[in-house]
Amino acid sequence: MPPGVDEAEALLARWRRLREELDASGVRLLAVSKYAPDRAVASLASAGQRDFAESRPQALRDRALAFPDVEWHMIGPLQKNKAKYVARHAAMWHSVEDVDTAAAVARHVEGRVLPVLLQVNVAGAAHQHGVVPQLLPALYEAVDAMPQLSVAGLMCMAPKEGDARAYFAKLRHLRDALANGSLRPPSDWTRHEARLGLCMGMSGDYRTAVEEGATMVRLGTLLFGTSYRDGEQRSLP
Repeated sequence: MPPGVDEAEALLARWRRLREELDASGVRLLAVSKYAPDRAVASLASAGQRDFAESRPQALRDRALAFPDVEWHMIGPLQKNKAKYVARHAAMWHSVEDVDTAAAVARHVEGRVLPVLLQVNVAGAAHQHGVVPQLLPALYEAVDAMPQLSVAGLMCMAPKEGDARAYFAKLRHLRDALANGSLRPPSDWTRHEARLGLCMGMSGDYRTAVEEGATMVRLGTLLFGTSYRDGEQRSLP
């Protein structure tokens, strides 16, 4: 049997199980491929996986050019000098946390509208990215006013310590509070209410996130396994 065949079959088996589970809940699976080699991405893309994620802008560009028939999501923090890569190649940008960086990306978007997620620091942790909940309405209104960007929802990452369920519930409550008025929603909120999703949950806590209302989960190690990480991390510019 050629090298890698067992590995590829195991990957596809994991993917099918996860897709079946998540499809039953109407949840979108985002394959976090930042440590995975091209052969793993190709296997999943051929099987029907459509959404993949990278955390570095240049990696996003390279993968989007290599695999143009799937959707590439930018999930990591972004410096303004790398804005063009996200604007040109991302199907969705997950890590919007300030107006200046959003404006930098918007300036490079041409011929389309880029869906974005507002990243919320629900834990209030100094080492985590994201807008604090008190400033979420202002960020929402500022980004929503940019015609090149479209706010598609909120996202968060639960810290390793603490109760993940509580953080996921907090993000859901923030989204709901925008709708009911307690967080001073924009005047045309009804235009957005139906389409705002919640991206939360990773390999270790995705089931909890689904129970708390996630519409998209980000799966890396659970999907790709650990074998790809040992000596397989791609060297990227």
